[in-house]
Amino acid sequence: MSKPPRRQAGRRTALRECHRWGGRSGERGQSTTLDYTLALAVAAVVATVLFASAGDFVTDQRERVVRTELGVVGQQLADEVVAADRLARAGDDTETLVVNATMPQQVAGTSYTVTVAEGGGTHWLNLSSDRPEVSVTTQIRTETDVATGSLKGGSVDIVYDPAADRLEVRG
Repeated sequence: MSKPPRRQAGRRTALRECHRWGGRSGERGQSTTLDYTLALAVAAVVATVLFASAGDFVTDQRERVVRTELGVVGQQLADEVVAADRLARAGDDTETLVVNATMPQQVAGTSYTVTVAEGGGTHWLNLSSDRPEVSVTTQIRTETDVATGSLKGGSVDIVYDPAADRLEVRG
């Protein structure tokens, strides 16, 4: 009996040829330029998605900061109006009363508007900004009437008008 011939271990066929980066094979036609273009396209899509999601995150954080700061400013201004109310009621014949309240002109880099409104026998401070659009409402608990109106943020005077027996918030 004769033995079948042995295959040599180190031989490779043409179809199983090893490829180096950018090399060409007989099985497919692909160039380095196409690989580079596809890699750039995928990188551009990934970068666009990352920037878009990061931009939304920053916008949401800014809105939260503006809302928080408007709430703090609204509460401080409401406290100043309540203090002016107490002072006006403390003196029976108060003729002149002006309370100066220094509020920031901007919150988180944006200007804001203060509106004194009345609803259901209660007075409210509505603080709102344009960029981003945020609005915060704070209740004012006074026994003295408060005039309605609107003003820009910044230094505020709370003036008692004895003839009308009411407080006015002026800018």
